[in-house]
Amino acid sequence: MKKSITIPSILQSILTSDEVALVVQSVGYMDKARKFTVYHLLQYWCAAAS
Repeated sequence: MKKSITIPSILQSILTSDEVALVVQSVGYMDKARKFTVYHLLQYWCAAAS
């Protein structure tokens, strides 16, 4: 079976978690959750939109 390309892997190649952290920091947002970060939220939104 061929390996399929999923939306999260495409997102990871375009936008890294470090870049998202820099943008979030420049806006002044502080993550309150320990495990569910803004980067995970973006991954969830991309998967839901697809």
